[in-house]
Amino acid sequence: MLESTSSDRNVGLYIHDLSIRYAEQVVPLDALDTEEVLAERHLQLSGSVSGKIEGAVEVLIDQSYRPVFKAVKVPCRVIEVNRGRFRTDLKLHNGINRLQLSVVDSDGVVLDIKSFELHYKGSFREWNETIFIAFFLAIVIRSLVIQAFWIPTGSMEPTLLGEKREPFSHKLERNGDRILVSRFAYVIDLSLDGRLPFGPRIWLKKPARGDIIVFKYPDPDKTNPPKDYIKRVIGIAGDHILVENGIVYVNGVALQEPYIAEPPVTDFETVVPAETVFCMGDNRNNSADSRYWGPMPLTNLKGQAIFVYLPFNRIHPILSYPHNYLDQKAEAGGSEI
Repeated sequence: MLESTSSDRNVGLYIHDLSIRYAEQVVPLDALDTEEVLAERHLQLSGSVSGKIEGAVEVLIDQSYRPVFKAVKVPCRVIEVNRGRFRTDLKLHNGINRLQLSVVDSDGVVLDIKSFELHYKGSFREWNETIFIAFFLAIVIRSLVIQAFWIPTGSMEPTLLGEKREPFSHKLERNGDRILVSRFAYVIDLSLDGRLPFGPRIWLKKPARGDIIVFKYPDPDKTNPPKDYIKRVIGIAGDHILVENGIVYVNGVALQEPYIAEPPVTDFETVVPAETVFCMGDNRNNSADSRYWGPMPLTNLKGQAIFVYLPFNRIHPILSYPHNYLDQKAEAGGSEI
């Protein structure tokens, strides 16, 4: 922490026993760790000058600090030396404070120099950094790890319950489920939900049939505010989807769906395009899903619903319902559609 130089004119002259009064105690500078960050801005510096001295001497103190990029110098001050001892008040600035003590004689010749650094961080800056770090981590966790969502409607009942109100008074009768969504179940989104346009999306896997996913509604009107939807994946790219007589067929195979509220009353047929999935709500007759607004682009995918954390009486994991027999049918050759 300390550096010292001496003039040949006064061999043996040096500044020593430097200390600061910090936190109601006197601490020798040599005892301070070079990386220690002080929390007090106003300090008192003291030290001694000894050696063979001819005539009067003065101690000058130079101070500079670097708040952002450019170093700022504090006007040089003279410290009185009384019987070889000197004392002065210091006012530190945020960051690294570089200080230099110089002993000069009456002719202005430098006899000895001591240089040292003191690190200071004010409580305001500490709070700002803490808040910034917490905010940044919240964005990263929310965008990359896990995110909480609220179920406002009944489109996924009975699997997930939406908010329920009395039809006439609109009095709240039931809160919607609060769920956690895994953001890295399928993709690592380094764009942080588009906040960093240059950030890539690294795919880990694609959604499977039976998964419950959260995604940004593919609204054709880009001027509308974004909305998040939650649905179940029924078909993946290339699948033939047929809804007929209350039964959903995928590639000619009837789905076994114990999770739905009731069979769908309308018929529908499509083939799922590439880079999309076909989604439906478990409440088939009260769900705006891919039957009405089309396939869900994978670029809109946010994550997989994994857990209900509120209300307390409904805490449970959200499980997928894989239709493994569809893959087995495909491996066996399937049936013609």
